[in-house]
Amino acid sequence: MLKRLILIVVATLFFALQLNVGNAAALEVDKSIRTVPLNEAGDTIVLSNKQVAQGERLWINNCTKCHLQGKTKTNPNIGLSLYELAGAQPPRDNLEGLVDYIENPTTYDGEIDLDLLHPNTTRSDVFPELRNLSQEDEEALAGYMLVAPKLDPRWGGTIYN
Repeated sequence: MLKRLILIVVATLFFALQLNVGNAAALEVDKSIRTVPLNEAGDTIVLSNKQVAQGERLWINNCTKCHLQGKTKTNPNIGLSLYELAGAQPPRDNLEGLVDYIENPTTYDGEIDLDLLHPNTTRSDVFPELRNLSQEDEEALAGYMLVAPKLDPRWGGTIYN
């Protein structure tokens, strides 16, 4: 009985330390990577490590079902690379553009409103996973989408590459 108790305590400590080490490493992102475009005018903003971690968590919980690694399962011809985000109308390669998309999604050419097809904050009755996103959450999520291509060279593109 004592042997089993000691084993449980050691295993618990091991997993707790692994969790803390993993979280600490994930939060330390260089300032140059955390500097992202704020708007179409070319202004920039430096995200905090906390915002990047928060954005990553929100991304994993809400977006990876359809956008694993920045690819788009529902439209395999359009990914979420910075190049492709810049080509959208309006451009989505900046924080304000992505927050606008999270709130009011449109097709790549900006012509068709996708609020009934793509999760968004304005239709939380249809997409409850985004119901509780605050403005801070939206900015962290958008910021992570702009940081992720710098952290993972495979980010974006199509599901075919």
